[in-house]
Amino acid sequence: MLKKLFILIIPVVAVTTSFAQIVHPDLIGKKITVAIKQEQQLKSKIYTSDEDIIIPGGMAVPVRFIRKEKDIPNLIIQYLFSEKDSIIHNIAYEWDVRNFEKSDHAVRPLAFDQALISRYSSLVKFFTQRYGAGITKGDLSDLTKIEALGGLTREDRWKCDGLPDIWMYTAISNHYEAITNGARIPTHRIRMYISKPRK
Repeated sequence: MLKKLFILIIPVVAVTTSFAQIVHPDLIGKKITVAIKQEQQLKSKIYTSDEDIIIPGGMAVPVRFIRKEKDIPNLIIQYLFSEKDSIIHNIAYEWDVRNFEKSDHAVRPLAFDQALISRYSSLVKFFTQRYGAGITKGDLSDLTKIEALGGLTREDRWKCDGLPDIWMYTAISNHYEAITNGARIPTHRIRMYISKPRK
């Protein structure tokens, strides 16, 4: 009986551990050296780009990493920390096709977008189990909207006293439309921000 029970528990622990290795709300308030060590253990690489970065007052130049992913865009993580004491104030996570492909016609197959939706749903589940139900806007159930104007969108927010503020959203669309002064382009993105709670 004990052996059977042990076998049933293992998959649940494995799922929890795998998502604990993707996002790190517990790093808010820790020193940047702790985050760097953790990223190195996860085989992340330093990420650099030529885009401009806005640095809030009192903050150091952010440290950015990239992690390899399967079936979805590679993950870019940015740590914003104070110049004075190296304490992490904000962590940004981004899975976005446009980080790696600048084409305005970045159409993706349904299986790709389903994998992105699955990742988003798993992250919602992770935070819900940890912090309770968040505030949700949008819905990802009608896959036919991926081909239509507006596509699929959803955002979720967790804001609890004394705990990190968490806000994330996803936008998924294969719609392309030329418009005056630009175009509406396909989008395949998840963004998440984990911030030190405001006093």
